[in-house]
Amino acid sequence: MAGRRQLALWALLALLCAASVTHASDMDDDELEEHEMGEAPPPAKAAGGPPLTGTIEGAIINDAFLKLTRDIRMRVLVDDGEYQGIIRADGSFAVHDIPLGTHFVTVDAVGWHFESVRVEALLRKSGKSVRMKAFTNNPAVLSMGLPYPLKLTPATRVSYFVEREKFNPMVYLKNPMVLIFGVTMIMAVVMPRMVDNMDDSDKQKLRESYKSGPASALTGGGG
Repeated sequence: MAGRRQLALWALLALLCAASVTHASDMDDDELEEHEMGEAPPPAKAAGGPPLTGTIEGAIINDAFLKLTRDIRMRVLVDDGEYQGIIRADGSFAVHDIPLGTHFVTVDAVGWHFESVRVEALLRKSGKSVRMKAFTNNPAVLSMGLPYPLKLTPATRVSYFVEREKFNPMVYLKNPMVLIFGVTMIMAVVMPRMVDNMDDSDKQKLRESYKSGPASALTGGGG
């Protein structure tokens, strides 16, 4: 009986030890989760305060372009003009009050085309400010990271006028009226020479055919 009691005590102690270890592990997991949640950034909008916004900055780095367009008023458009900024004389620009999220940036310059750029406005880990990351915006290729602040340059020059087509005489040869007129002129030149080379008897038959009518002359009739 004493041995059975000792075994029961040892089993009870083992169960108590296992329960304490499990409880400690659960507490560690809870503490770790609370710690990780404590490190998560706070929301972008403080309680009762305005939402956090950032500024998209950059410059046009083509000096030749800036010289050509020094008298042109150019703008930086974000999200099709929802946010705008003026390009300064040195090519730099800044667009303020950009909210968190994905935005598309391009340049409005008369006569020039700029490729659009995708900019991600992200909240910093501190939760107190916004940082910007730039990427290419070409659907034909894989999106790649771009340096920030933005460094923009014009892609192509836009032509607003259609160049006049050059004179091409071959176009007139495709006109049916011109073809009919050309064949008539050839016949007017060739037929007299053909008649001159004919025998006298053939000429006489041709004259008689013309007396009967032009159709008879063409078909070789004459009586």
